[in-house]
Amino acid sequence: MKIDMGSQAITLRLKQASELRRLCLALADSSIGRNVRRNFSENPQVRRTSLALGASKPSARSEA
Repeated sequence: MKIDMGSQAITLRLKQASELRRLCLALADSSIGRNVRRNFSENPQVRRTSLALGASKPSARSEA
């Protein structure tokens, strides 16, 4: 299988990847996503998502 490496094809793939990223972040910021971030804050993938959503520092689960 040959992959089109032309500038238009690359631009299209980059735009699609950007749209998918925005969709994923929007879903992660839903009420269910917020519950997951709250309950599994120690998970490395959850922390990375929190940072991508604009958290200055991923908060550790605090149950004092």
